[in-house]
Amino acid sequence: MKTLPLARLQARPDHVEAFKALAHLTRLQIFFLLVREAREVPAGEIQGELEVPGPTLSHHLDILRRAGLVQSRREERFVYYSARSDTASELVRLLTACC
Repeated sequence: MKTLPLARLQARPDHVEAFKALAHLTRLQIFFLLVREAREVPAGEIQGELEVPGPTLSHHLDILRRAGLVQSRREERFVYYSARSDTASELVRLLTACC
């Protein structure tokens, strides 16, 4: 994982999109679940754990994916999701750079 020096950290439009994606309780819960699991999690398992209807879950996962916070992989008829730790780490560094 590439670490940016504090002097080079600057907010970018993709950071804004990531923070916007996390500014919803369900998406934040999904992201926390994926970070805690630290593995690829099938969509059905996420759905069962969080008790979110399938179409709603798909919508939220798509927003998180487009924001660069999660990645997905399809295997036959199953889709697996995992947190992108590089993006999450960059957001944390950005938030704490001035503290």
